[in-house]
Amino acid sequence: MKRLVIWIDRLTDIFAYLSAFLLIITIVLIVSNIALMGLTGKSIMITDEYSAYMFAGFVMFGLAHTLKHNGHIRINVLTSRFSLNVQKIFRIYALVVALVFTVYIFYYSVYMVYQAYVYQIRSDTVAQTLLWIPQLVMPMGFFVLVLQLISEALKEFVR
Repeated sequence: MKRLVIWIDRLTDIFAYLSAFLLIITIVLIVSNIALMGLTGKSIMITDEYSAYMFAGFVMFGLAHTLKHNGHIRINVLTSRFSLNVQKIFRIYALVVALVFTVYIFYYSVYMVYQAYVYQIRSDTVAQTLLWIPQLVMPMGFFVLVLQLISEALKEFVR
């Protein structure tokens, strides 16, 4: 069990690095477009579209890392008044509810990507991007989040 938790935490860290990399690419793309506009008056036509795709990847790949480091919003006004054992039960319950919800979203994000792939749906932009390609970040991010929720639940059981 400990090896599984370590493996999941490492995978989460890898996705956090990918998240940071996508943010850097987004910044470089936007700054390049601004510089090009200032110097030549011309634009990189795909800047808006691709920076949005990369920002979505940045968010999705960072979800699990945020959970791992307790970065998500938690409201402990009520539970902080209970004993440590009751608080632990509430944390496990919250993790299980989040896990069920995230598995549901993961399933439908896979279905969305599948539909976009089958019907070869393209963006209504100059690039005509096949939408299943940027949409892949959603099931990937939710899958890693599911794994991290499992890891956090296992950590709670061990405590």
